[in-house]
Amino acid sequence: MISSVPTKREKQRSRSYVGDDMSFQTMGFDELEKELMALGDIADVAPAMLEAAAPILEKELKSRVKAEADKGYAKGDLALSIKANKPGENHLGHYVSITAKGRDRKGIRNNEKLAYLDLGTQKQGARPVISKAVKNAEQGCLKAMQDKFDEVTGG
Repeated sequence: MISSVPTKREKQRSRSYVGDDMSFQTMGFDELEKELMALGDIADVAPAMLEAAAPILEKELKSRVKAEADKGYAKGDLALSIKANKPGENHLGHYVSITAKGRDRKGIRNNEKLAYLDLGTQKQGARPVISKAVKNAEQGCLKAMQDKFDEVTGG
């Protein structure tokens, strides 16, 4: 059996080839484009959407931390230290973070304790509170963001 290695030009042709039985249309794109242009800059809408969702995730993370950290020795300071930061923007897009702030009575950073609780240490097993909180709060956050989007855009 003889096989040949396709040239660069043949690869380009094969990618752009659309057979007789395959086709697509871009119907509706103009309407979508008009709707998106009417919204203006997403930077105006995204922070409001994130602010609507942050309390839901914050509440869920606090409850997860209380459930996992309250083993008789914890005083509840870690859960009380969990707060949402203001929405921000970076090269990846808009975001909001929820984290433990401050230090405990012994001077240990609460964010560090949250990481130890979530990931574990050599002596303490991992108790993945963050991923569970994100999973449990996902639908509520999405609904809150959709509601805020509809409110802001009049949808």
